[in-house]
Amino acid sequence: MEIGIIIHSLTGNTLSVAERLQERLSADGHDVEIEQLKTIGEENTNESNSANITLKSYPDPQAHDLLIIAGPVRGASASPVLKHYFSRIGQFEKKPTLLFVTEFFPFPWMGGKNALKQMTALCEEHGAEVIGSGVINWKNPRRERQITDLLQQFSESAARMDKK
Repeated sequence: MEIGIIIHSLTGNTLSVAERLQERLSADGHDVEIEQLKTIGEENTNESNSANITLKSYPDPQAHDLLIIAGPVRGASASPVLKHYFSRIGQFEKKPTLLFVTEFFPFPWMGGKNALKQMTALCEEHGAEVIGSGVINWKNPRRERQITDLLQQFSESAARMDKK
């Protein structure tokens, strides 16, 4: 199965989890490609208006059998770069999609859950079928366990999709 991981990563935390996911899913026998959403020019880390963002490329959500979309939590919300990406792409055509966010704070209720709720709504507005999600809390002492659990959950979801 072809899996696309579309991410926005500011500090490298989201990218590091995506790379571990790529390694795990490749070991499971899937073709996995990470596509980073990179802005043209400097990204203002305080920018909340996605209208002022331009990306170097807009990955095609239809190019893969399964999508994983991820980004950092910004101000208890989904990344403005991800919001911009959704504003410029077409429909996902019932594409199975997994979501995760990374956040500095130690608990999901400190912004991660809200960001996932927003990302889920964006996916559903574009016709995607969200089949799983997770929050990685960078300052949580159980962060490594959260990552391991996410890898396992996403691996199992990909295996179920592969059997369909």
